[in-house]
Amino acid sequence: MQSVKMLKPYYVKKDERFIRVILAFQYFSVVMDEQLYHFIPLEAREIVMDRYNREIVNKQDQFVFQKGVNYVKLPLYKLMKFESFEEQLNSITDEYFDEEARVSPTEVDLVISHLIEENIYRLIDHSLKDRDEEKFLELTNYLYSSPGE
Repeated sequence: MQSVKMLKPYYVKKDERFIRVILAFQYFSVVMDEQLYHFIPLEAREIVMDRYNREIVNKQDQFVFQKGVNYVKLPLYKLMKFESFEEQLNSITDEYFDEEARVSPTEVDLVISHLIEENIYRLIDHSLKDRDEEKFLELTNYLYSSPGE
């Protein structure tokens, strides 16, 4: 059984694009094979999350843990599979995500469909200017045909 015993940031830094959870000695520990290992900042020292999609960016970074004289090196993508990792990380980072700043997929779809429609109108104007009847008919049929026809 592998689980995160404790995940607390030394501090959290937020910029325009990323949230960085900076880790230190006493603030991060994991249980592996019923043994408690404590984080030591020999290699990776932070978890970097994209503010737009909540994805962890540095999944390949190596984190080092120690129990006595034994050291274990784990990439972040393996730590992400530990029990309660996601839950504890979300409790740290939730307040740093701007819900209003995020655009929903529905809004993106609406903007894209509007841009496509505007582009078709522009192409219709060009076909009229060039007196290209075939292109004009093709574009107007596309624009005014109902979906699925």
